[in-house]
Amino acid sequence: MRVYVARFGLPALMVIAILVYLLWERTGSVFGSPESIRNIVRSQAVLGVLTLGLLIPLVAGQLDLSVGNTAGLASVLTATAYADWGMPVWTGVLVGLAVGLVVGLVNGAVVTGLGVDPFVATLGTAAIVFGLISWHTGGLSIIVGIPESVMRFGGGDWLGVPRVFYLLALVAAVVYYLLEHTPYGRSLHAVGSNRQAAHLVGIRVRRTLFGSFVLSGLLAGVAGVLLLAYSGSGNPQVGPNFTLTAVAAAFLSAAAFRPGQINVAGALVAIYFIAVNITGLQYAGVPEYVDDVFTGLVLVLALALTRFARTR
Repeated sequence: MRVYVARFGLPALMVIAILVYLLWERTGSVFGSPESIRNIVRSQAVLGVLTLGLLIPLVAGQLDLSVGNTAGLASVLTATAYADWGMPVWTGVLVGLAVGLVVGLVNGAVVTGLGVDPFVATLGTAAIVFGLISWHTGGLSIIVGIPESVMRFGGGDWLGVPRVFYLLALVAAVVYYLLEHTPYGRSLHAVGSNRQAAHLVGIRVRRTLFGSFVLSGLLAGVAGVLLLAYSGSGNPQVGPNFTLTAVAAAFLSAAAFRPGQINVAGALVAIYFIAVNITGLQYAGVPEYVDDVFTGLVLVLALALTRFARTR
């Protein structure tokens, strides 16, 4: 019984939360509408891709705190590629991906080449990237020149399901396969479990860690392009807001399905668990600061549950 609670407790809590908001008179009429459900699904696609990218270094015991700002920079530079440089749609997408790739390369080089602690290195990178965003945009959003096809993808549906959700599902499948069914994924798990032992059995630890930061940065670039498609503008302020929630969801994933282990399915449940509760609280009319308080509490709870599960 205890095993089932550990594996399925978080999904059960999400179901309970949904029922509460459906039955609560202050939220039920709005929360249960098809449009509300689609908005929840659509709004979490960017966060989902960011969190999935964050899982890759996290499995190896490394934390990338630059993902939110990297997505923000990818978003504004992709918007610039369309609005100021007149690039075609797919070329602009490549600009966003290249931004994430470059930041990932820098993070990997600093952590594995210079031996800087990943927490410090990526926090510093996040600050630098945010400075570049402010310098490039002057604090102003880029709202003109975004191709209609990009915005249709971000706001449109296919078979009644938001199009961005299909991209999230594809990224989730790729990350799951990478972590669970490839030699590289097994190397990441080995490094995360015991770095010294991984080195002794022949795993190239530095190369493995370097690749994890590159992949994390690349998926942050994907999230940045998706953010532009969803919001329809290159907003210099929104990127940093994703980092805390992505970290909370990544750690909370260890409290579902595979207790004590970071996993893709748990991350998706954690993302929508947070989204369901924040949306329900917003519909109930609580003050905006409650969102940050709730996310912070989830992060602390996730860390505590992860530590407890690993100890068990």
